[in-house]
Amino acid sequence: MRPPRTAVLIILISMGALAGLYLYRAFTITPTGPTCSNGATNYPVCSNNTSSCRDLANISSHVYVPVRLQVVRSCITVSGTVNATIYEADGDVHVRLRLDPASSNWTNSANDQYQYGYLVVEVVCVRIPTQTDAIPACQGYTNQILVPRAGEHITVTGPYVLDRAHHNWAEVHPVYSLVIG
Repeated sequence: MRPPRTAVLIILISMGALAGLYLYRAFTITPTGPTCSNGATNYPVCSNNTSSCRDLANISSHVYVPVRLQVVRSCITVSGTVNATIYEADGDVHVRLRLDPASSNWTNSANDQYQYGYLVVEVVCVRIPTQTDAIPACQGYTNQILVPRAGEHITVTGPYVLDRAHHNWAEVHPVYSLVIG
């Protein structure tokens, strides 16, 4: 006995919807975490004071080719231990950050594949760019953020983005504030 065409069609549509949902969730970052004990909604900052999430020094205006960055959250604060600092030709420094357990859900599969599982934290305009087309982004700007060394524990605040020019790995870019210790 053959199943009715309607039943087969419903099953196929359901399977397609489930496959679509799976693919959407597999390739979309939606970081979550525990609720802040004080009821704040800006996890993982867990503070009702959002002053640390303001770009008071207008650092964002010095990001080289900002259109490559897809902003997922306008501001997060995470902490962890520095694995490495890498000076780039565009004048920026990539800090590879081994996240603390409370911040561990801010990486994605591209971080696993291309950044050894670390979150990229990008401090802009640390040095004068040697990459010619990046020079205008840093012109007239003096970076005030101290670059950490490998092994140091840091807390950073800034926009949480996907770098579309680099496999969509997750970053805090640019860093608005960085505290060592």
